[in-house]
Amino acid sequence: MPRWVKTMTCCPSFASRKWSYGEVADILFSMTNPLVYLLVINWNGLEHLRECFDSLMGLTYPNVRILLIDNASTDGSTAFVRENYGADPRLEILDLDTNLGWAGGNNAGISHAVAAGADYVFLLNNDTAIQPDAVDVLVAAAQARPNAGALAPKMLMFHSPEILNSVGLECSIIGAAWDRGIGRLDRPRWNDERPVMGACGGAAFFRVEALRKTGLLTTDFEIYLDDLDLCLQMWDCGYEVWTCPQAVVRHKFSATTGTGAWAQRKYFLNTRNRLFLMMRNFPLHALPFALGCYGIGEVRAIGRSVWNRQWWRVRAHVRSWLSFWGYIPQAVRERQRRSGWKQGQFWPLILKNRMFFGGTDFPADGWYPSRVLKTGSYQPISARAWADVPGGRLRLYYVNCYPRLGAVSIQILSGGNALANIETLNEGQCVLEVPPGRIEFVAQHIFEAEQTGEQIDIGGWLRLEVT
Repeated sequence: MPRWVKTMTCCPSFASRKWSYGEVADILFSMTNPLVYLLVINWNGLEHLRECFDSLMGLTYPNVRILLIDNASTDGSTAFVRENYGADPRLEILDLDTNLGWAGGNNAGISHAVAAGADYVFLLNNDTAIQPDAVDVLVAAAQARPNAGALAPKMLMFHSPEILNSVGLECSIIGAAWDRGIGRLDRPRWNDERPVMGACGGAAFFRVEALRKTGLLTTDFEIYLDDLDLCLQMWDCGYEVWTCPQAVVRHKFSATTGTGAWAQRKYFLNTRNRLFLMMRNFPLHALPFALGCYGIGEVRAIGRSVWNRQWWRVRAHVRSWLSFWGYIPQAVRERQRRSGWKQGQFWPLILKNRMFFGGTDFPADGWYPSRVLKTGSYQPISARAWADVPGGRLRLYYVNCYPRLGAVSIQILSGGNALANIETLNEGQCVLEVPPGRIEFVAQHIFEAEQTGEQIDIGGWLRLEVT
């Protein structure tokens, strides 16, 4: 409920009171511009903060507070933000004495925002940069959809903004979740507003009224799937989760899983938390089937691990099964807490014909890994690719793997000037005299994954030889 409505309902003398122009202006301002708290979670993320806060200082929404939640950093993060951005009256800093993790730190920030009268909270990772009008767009979308408990903005790759990071979350029958659209080109097909399972916690917009019903983020998961768990609760307590692709955030997404102990820890948490997510949220009538599918997936995963002699993976699965039995009492208490909710409202959105995300490739300088075709080795390109050359003769080979879908068409540029245009339904080659420096290849036709059966969108297939 907006603060001005609470004031009216809590004060019987509201109508008879004499109001100053300033008080009336404040009430009208809160009516038309709900208070948004933007929460930036940080732990030793000094290297990211300048780009993040430079973008935040450019926000155009008139009633926003920017709260840095610092998880006991030791790298001078808070001092840097105070020194460089402390003059902005919108900025607040919440210094935590200990590292509470992603969920715990955000919970502290949400509690702070709610106590300050926030109508919405916007969770944002510290390795992001936000479009100036993103909060304006999100508030307008939330006001237009009063039943939306959460909104998922469009997240783009920070250094390759033509590539999607996330437009909401998807979830499979065994609790595996992934970012919708990840690795795909930012094309018009991703600009539709639609209900989704959840919003990626790296940039998620929540209605405080809905959070009052769901409660805060669970800290049972440690990391991974806690954002989706909260969104599933949104669905079950009567709200919905929608995409808001007109609100854009760039994110320094890392596709690497790390090595050693951290990679093993991540594998275990993802495996275990899928079970926790199912136990806490999946409707009871569907749980036996879902657990059966989970069992099939586990048998396959264990088989692959044994075949590859990855015994640490086997141990991770066994540990997750033991955690399952230990977590049952907590899951039962969580379901009891939600008594009266319509559980399983999200179930129609569950992907029932696939268990895991099929994976994707990310381009380096616009180039995907090489593929050996009949006439040689070629590299697919994204919408744009570039290469630094010493100058001289550039021999360019190109091929079309899907002629039924139209011609490969690529413009070649140097210093912004067009050098040539190539086009083919089959294959071809050309020789160009090029100056030293960067040569760009801009695709005029995109072969979309839905057409080709690939995991990625492709602008063409090229091979370069400099002579």
